[in-house]
Amino acid sequence: MKPILYLFIFLISTACQRSAIRLNSLTPDTHQEDGLQVARQVGRDLKVVTSFESVYESRQRGAKIEYLIFDTEVTNLSEHPIEIKPSDFEISALDTKKNLLPSFNGYSESWNRKGLDPDQELVRIDQQMRQEQKVLKFNKVFNTVLLIGLVAADVSNQTNTRQSYREFASKSAGIAGGWQTLAIKRVADHQRFANRMDQLSWEKGNFQQETFRRAVLNPGEALRGKLLLESNRDAAYYRIDYPVTSEPISFLFEQKLVKQKRRR
Repeated sequence: MKPILYLFIFLISTACQRSAIRLNSLTPDTHQEDGLQVARQVGRDLKVVTSFESVYESRQRGAKIEYLIFDTEVTNLSEHPIEIKPSDFEISALDTKKNLLPSFNGYSESWNRKGLDPDQELVRIDQQMRQEQKVLKFNKVFNTVLLIGLVAADVSNQTNTRQSYREFASKSAGIAGGWQTLAIKRVADHQRFANRMDQLSWEKGNFQQETFRRAVLNPGEALRGKLLLESNRDAAYYRIDYPVTSEPISFLFEQKLVKQKRRR
């Protein structure tokens, strides 16, 4: 029986492991820099340099969306100002033959996504922080109701002279368990709130400082930041396009899913 149990636990733990994403640049103008593959494309108006860094998981309500983080720099080579937006970048998922993968929602459309807008993400984070405060407030009210109920039950049990000692002892044990559960719940509520607020505050700081933001570049100016593009784990390749200029810019990356080693 034990070998079967151990096998079951091993299979469950293996299934819960999430493979890490590795991207290999297939753009001809690519070089190694600080352990990263830095790809460069030069158009008539812009020069774009980008390298894949890591993965960011956006914990939105009811869903978790995974994003690829690209350290990206855009330089204005033209003689006129150019507006740069993260949503101007588009990522498309390709199969092993470099054909467009279908969309998750409908097979009539191909899978492609625009770059994440940090300003919209900041609005979402603020909404989530307000929601977490509401949840904590609700839990405090609910815990107070439980507290009043336990006090009333304890008083009733102590003053009820018609019950037997066995009934009194049984109710006392139940009330004691209720007090313990309430104490644990209070700690868990505050710990969850603190953890979520720390995570959201960290994400907010990153989006305010590190991410690729909307800007107007004058001739010769450059903008550098973290560009976030949604991932698709079914993709064998990604094509990243910047199609808004007179000469579109495109990058090609190969995706590999690598199993992470378990820590002992």
